[in-house]
Amino acid sequence: MAKKSSAHTLEYILLGLIRDEPGHGYALFERLKDSKELSLIWQVKRSKVYYLLDKSEKEGYLSYVTSSQGPYPDRKVYRITELGRNALEEWLHTPVRSSRFVRLAFLSKLYFLIREDKPSAKELIENQIEVCKNWLESLRKHSQIAGPGEFVSTGIFSFRVGQIEAMIDWLENCRDTLPE
Repeated sequence: MAKKSSAHTLEYILLGLIRDEPGHGYALFERLKDSKELSLIWQVKRSKVYYLLDKSEKEGYLSYVTSSQGPYPDRKVYRITELGRNALEEWLHTPVRSSRFVRLAFLSKLYFLIREDKPSAKELIENQIEVCKNWLESLRKHSQIAGPGEFVSTGIFSFRVGQIEAMIDWLENCRDTLPE
């Protein structure tokens, strides 16, 4: 999973939740749904959680033991593997590479890092600021290509520049207000 894009954020969130405490599908779904912070980032169906758990187990990021529930169907209780732990750690410490993943992936990373390693959270924020500044520089260079009569192109570049500037301001505020 370490090679996957930020679009696979939910898979990493499940790895993080399982790393914190092994659990079965329904319990993980409930933890995700009941988490004040994560529920603001993600809305997920229970079937998606089960699908991603099965997928991550097949990829070697999770293992499970079967837990008997008496007259009810057995449950798979998932644990993170060393491969999964390594993938999660790499993901947590890598800034997102596309602005569209800042809301989902970056905030999810920050959720885990703030709880476990505030210096790493601050470092992630700093690294994300640098990535955003590079995006901004690239956008400004590309915006010069649009001619004065190209209203839509100019508007798109102006919009994107404004978005990235707002992200940088927000990230700097996060960095400056991060609790010690």
